[in-house]
Amino acid sequence: MEKQRIEEIDQFFSLWEEEKEKLAEYFRLRDYQTALEPMLKQIESFMTCLFLINNQTISSINSALEEIEKLPIKPLNSKERLSFLLERPSHYHSFIQLSELFTELQKLFKKEIAIRKTKTRLG
Repeated sequence: MEKQRIEEIDQFFSLWEEEKEKLAEYFRLRDYQTALEPMLKQIESFMTCLFLINNQTISSINSALEEIEKLPIKPLNSKERLSFLLERPSHYHSFIQLSELFTELQKLFKKEIAIRKTKTRLG
């Protein structure tokens, strides 16, 4: 995986960490209306990052949900979990679920980088 792509993917995770704090505050204050727009942006960001990790691009959100099943690197039950998020983006449970998805994806991404580095050294 080239360095530029790794840096681009890392930016998605950094941006999520920043936005997560703001979203947590909106939900703490029960300001669900204000949380809606940033949640939708972060769901889209997650999906873009997921496809980028798999060296794919998204043509549309609807087709992306179908394509997720074919991706080799993804959190468990990604399609179902993302469907839930898209149906209820302003719910607190959706925020928790999105946070878990980002955490799981970041772990899978780091694992993939480590595997590729090992293969490069051994190859």
